[in-house]
Amino acid sequence: MASKNPGKQRRTSRKAALHVQRKRLRARLLTDDPELQAIRTVTVRVGDEVEVVRGDFGNPNSIKPDSSGKRLGQSRGRAGIKAKVASVDTERGMIFVDGITSTTADGKEEGVPIRPSNLIVTSLFEGDPLRIKRLMERSGGDTDE
Repeated sequence: MASKNPGKQRRTSRKAALHVQRKRLRARLLTDDPELQAIRTVTVRVGDEVEVVRGDFGNPNSIKPDSSGKRLGQSRGRAGIKAKVASVDTERGMIFVDGITSTTADGKEEGVPIRPSNLIVTSLFEGDPLRIKRLMERSGGDTDE
C-alpha cells in the first residue's frame, strides 16, 4: 500500500474487493504432513479442521458448555475445541466452527464468530485437489503423480 497512515491502511483494507478480503482470512497451519512443513499459513476454507487456541473456546480452564465464558461474565469457556469449519463470512472477516454456538434471547442456537488469527488449521479439506497441488508447489514439493 502507498500510505503509512494507519487510518488509511484500515480504510483500504475495509474497502478492498471481496476476493482480496477472502485471501486475507488466513490461519497458521500445523500439520504432520512432511510435504507441507514449509507452509506457514493457509486461507481458511469450509471443511478444514481447526483448533481454537484463543478466546472463550480456546482456554482450557473449564469444560462446562453454556455455563461459563467471558461472554457470560464468568471465567473462560471450553478447552481448545477441535472441529471443522462450518462457514466463512468474508465481509466480516469471521469464521464459524461446528459445535461453537451460543443461545440467543429467543432460544435459537447461533454460531459464534471467531477471527482466523485465533485458529490453527490442523487438517486441510481434501476435496479440492487443485488447492493441495498449489500448496505443494508453494512448499517446493514434488507435484508429479
